[in-house]
Amino acid sequence: MNASTTKRRSRVFPVLGVVTFVLLLAAVLITHNMVSRVALDESNALRSLHALTKLELQYAAAHPSEGFSCDFARLKTEASSNREQAHEEFLFSDSFEGYKFSLAGCEFDPTGVAIRYKATAIPLLPGKSGIRAFCTDETGEMRYGLNSSPESCRPL
Repeated sequence: MNASTTKRRSRVFPVLGVVTFVLLLAAVLITHNMVSRVALDESNALRSLHALTKLELQYAAAHPSEGFSCDFARLKTEASSNREQAHEEFLFSDSFEGYKFSLAGCEFDPTGVAIRYKATAIPLLPGKSGIRAFCTDETGEMRYGLNSSPESCRPL
């Protein structure tokens, strides 16, 4: 082995060490950032469902002959008339903070009053914007479904 080969190796190994360190650090930080984003989106979905439940209860109290609403447009009107509502952005789009929201499953009594509803929040990009789907109904109990599926919603 000559002196020039030894010099090259002594310059290459520290550079490889730095490159390896930077790649490992990037892998850890990117993974941490993705997990944090999923947790934030899931938290926002739950907060939005809590706000939706509150709006549904306010709507049903203000409109006893109609009961609950399965229409976001009607809830938007309720939210607009009640300015104390702080987290209503999800009403103005079918998706918000990585989740798609829907209202369905309205059941009516014989007089036409809606006595049941089901609200769901499903991740737009399963595994990236959220792992769990969330749902609630007229009881206000929050539930989740694994694999981004609201069909299997269970109590939190």
